[in-house]
Amino acid sequence: MPTHSRRIPADWRERWPRLALAAGLDPSEPVLLGLSGGADSVLLLHWLAASEPRPPLRAIHVHHGLRGAEADEDERFCAELCRDIGVPFRARRVQLAPGGNLEERARHARYAVFEEEARRARVRVLLTGHHADDGLETLLLRWIRGSTLSGLPGPDLASERAGLLVVRPLLGMRRAEIRRLLTEAGLPWREDSSNRDLQFSRNAVREELLPTLESLGGPAALESLRSFAGAVEGLERDLSARTADLAWHPLPSTRATRRAASASLGGAVRRAQLARLPSALQRRALWRLLVEGTARAPSRRLLGRVLADLEQGRCTRHALSGGWSLCLRSQSVELHPPLEVLGPPRLAPVRQTWLPFAEPDIARPAAQRLAPPWLARWAAPEGGFRLPVPGSVTLPDGRRISASWVEGGPERPIPRDPRVVELDVGAEAPVLRVRWPAAGDRFHPLGAPGRRALRRFLADSGVPRAERRLVPVVLSGPELLWVAGLRPCHERRVRAETRRRLRLELSASGRLGDGRAAVDPASRSLQGELPFASPPS
Repeated sequence: MPTHSRRIPADWRERWPRLALAAGLDPSEPVLLGLSGGADSVLLLHWLAASEPRPPLRAIHVHHGLRGAEADEDERFCAELCRDIGVPFRARRVQLAPGGNLEERARHARYAVFEEEARRARVRVLLTGHHADDGLETLLLRWIRGSTLSGLPGPDLASERAGLLVVRPLLGMRRAEIRRLLTEAGLPWREDSSNRDLQFSRNAVREELLPTLESLGGPAALESLRSFAGAVEGLERDLSARTADLAWHPLPSTRATRRAASASLGGAVRRAQLARLPSALQRRALWRLLVEGTARAPSRRLLGRVLADLEQGRCTRHALSGGWSLCLRSQSVELHPPLEVLGPPRLAPVRQTWLPFAEPDIARPAAQRLAPPWLARWAAPEGGFRLPVPGSVTLPDGRRISASWVEGGPERPIPRDPRVVELDVGAEAPVLRVRWPAAGDRFHPLGAPGRRALRRFLADSGVPRAERRLVPVVLSGPELLWVAGLRPCHERRVRAETRRRLRLELSASGRLGDGRAAVDPASRSLQGELPFASPPS
């Protein structure tokens, strides 16, 4: 029986937002999921359901009327699973048109249902559970069809179909990885007996081609082929056991540079996790992480350079397609998005996803990329945005900084959240301004031995170079009180004799238009040109 009572891994909350943003989708956008009951679509359903906040989601199961009682059980399984986790579910039965290729007719009928349900629900995005192929059958099929290793494209990450955007978020994962994740979480799925039906080419390779090879080449030839297959599948088993848990985790600096909707873009993994893997697993794991993070696959040449740097312990930066960059630090490997994708939510161009050994176009150098248009409207008014006390100011991307007074002596705890600080600025209300970092800014971070250049502090705090211009700073006159989301000023720390504190808070979850009454009147003229558009309805 399906159940969602088992403990879902904590990092599953971040999987869907990351996949969505990498594919150019707003993670909160309503989606339709094609749910077959197989491992791939079941894992995607659990990732969507675990996402916080959960996107508006409907699951559609198509019963093709081909496998009798087994297909009935698949439908029942999907219905019970969706009921368990609170996802609206609809099952549809179709009658296939006669003649022609059965697999093609079933696919046509299935997508006709998806298109109809999407129109009914007014949803534009369909998710399917397609994943990267693995195993000996795939290699044999491609050899039979005449493909070469350097030119084996996978399915599109996203494609248009009758006004419906079909997105395949799991293309970066292998079947063994998907099943391993479900097994470790104790979550069931359904197996399709038609996978043994010889009408389908893959099944025919498994059930007919291999026996024919044995009859032609003798036991020795088949044994050699089986050894090769064992090596391939052994790699997949090793990969699933040792790398399925590798995932991007948000960069700490995002709390200072981004609103909540873009916090999952990019991320970091511990360098030691990659370094301890054999080189073949490093290559496959890194490829999967980059596809998941950027929706683009890296070239074989780039992977080789990154792996060499990992092996030699070098700290380097690599340019990726689409303006992304991969930064190898001493303790972590970080994926940084281009400024373009931190702007208004929009649909990214449909791109081809490639297998690990493909050679896509080399990324343009950062110096050749133009600044995104929204960044031109990012400048603060002369002198900065005014922040009243008490009151708040809404920044151009929807984030909000608020100021208030709190009373309390040494018994009152000091906030430990980097997005909330309390400072001793004296009894009189200061005149506060909020702006972006400027050349010549100097700052004395809390706990540091003295003042230093703000640009050096941002670099030491791990803020990606391109995002440092997005860090808000709060000033009182010329004095820099707080680098929002990172550290307050040492001289203004709360002391034992402090009785009145200035409390500053940075909210990253606001949408454009929230709290407009609190926006600094001096900057109200900017509201018509906010750089971030509201998510599509």
